[in-house]
Amino acid sequence: MNSFNRLLLVLIGVVGLISAGLLALTVYDVPNLSNWLQTWQQQEWFYYTVLAISAFLAVVFLILLCTGLFTSSPDRELIIVTSEGKITISKATIESTALKAIQSVQGIRSPKVEALINPRKEYVSVLVSCSLFDREGLPSIGKDMQAEIKRAVESLLELPVHSVRIHLTDTKTQTKERVV
Repeated sequence: MNSFNRLLLVLIGVVGLISAGLLALTVYDVPNLSNWLQTWQQQEWFYYTVLAISAFLAVVFLILLCTGLFTSSPDRELIIVTSEGKITISKATIESTALKAIQSVQGIRSPKVEALINPRKEYVSVLVSCSLFDREGLPSIGKDMQAEIKRAVESLLELPVHSVRIHLTDTKTQTKERVV
C-alpha cells in the first residue's frame, strides 16, 4: 500500500471517528441543539438507533484507521544506502536475473520466479517454481539451480542472498485428466 493510500485511510479513519463521536453526543443533553433535534430525541427508538449506528461506524472507522497506520507496503525494490547516496534495484530486475540463471537448464517448463525483499536487513530471498520435462536426478538439478541463482543474484546485488527455494515438478509423473 503506497503512502497516499495510507494517508487517505488515516484521514478517513480520523474523520469517521470524530463523526461517530459527534453522533453519539446527540444522544446526551448537549446545549444549543436545534428544536427539531430535541423533538427527534424524544422518540422511543432514537437512543437505540443512534447508539447502534455510532457503535457500528466507530468499529468500521477504527478498522480503517488501524489499517492505514499499521500496514506495510509490499517491497517492490531494494534500496541500498551508500556514502554517496541511494541505489535502487527493482524486484523485477532481481527476478529476471534469477530467471536468466536457470534458463540454461534443459527441459525446464513454465518457470515462475518471485523475489522477496527485506529492505531493513538488506537481503533477498528467491522462490522458484517450475516443471522439468523428461529429466532425472531432480535433487541434483535443484541444487545446481540454487547455486546458479544465488551466484547470479549475489553478483548483481553485491549482497548476500538469504535463501533460494526451488519447487520442481516432473512432467512425466504428472497426470492430467481431460473432461469431455
